[in-house]
Amino acid sequence: MVSIATDEHEIVLLYNSDIKNHREVYAYAESAEVKLRAIDVTKEKVTGTLYTELADLLGMEVKDIIPTDHSSFVEKHGEKVSLDNDGAIKILQKEPDMLIYPIAVRGKKAIITKLYGDITQLFNSDTAAVDIP
Repeated sequence: MVSIATDEHEIVLLYNSDIKNHREVYAYAESAEVKLRAIDVTKEKVTGTLYTELADLLGMEVKDIIPTDHSSFVEKHGEKVSLDNDGAIKILQKEPDMLIYPIAVRGKKAIITKLYGDITQLFNSDTAAVDIP
């Protein structure tokens, strides 16, 4: 079981190592001159409480973490699906690929990283030497 503690000296990254974009975000996060705690949702059980805490830091509800209009979601669950928070937590726990975008946290700031460069909002780093898988 994983829980989150917010620390200004650490980036916590919730990601799926099976997805290329997630691996790119991980590479950028690893390049930061800040401690990284990476949580791979394919290898670690993530609690509903953690998803709730992340949603709170993001200023949204858990159901909003899953973009239901994204092609990966639509392909599995269909169009115009209405999720509640409990349903979203169950999907995220049972289907790690439905974490469409990685979530990164540093201190009390959390972001959904749609593009790998988004994570740089949490740090200042020279990314020229980043090895993107």
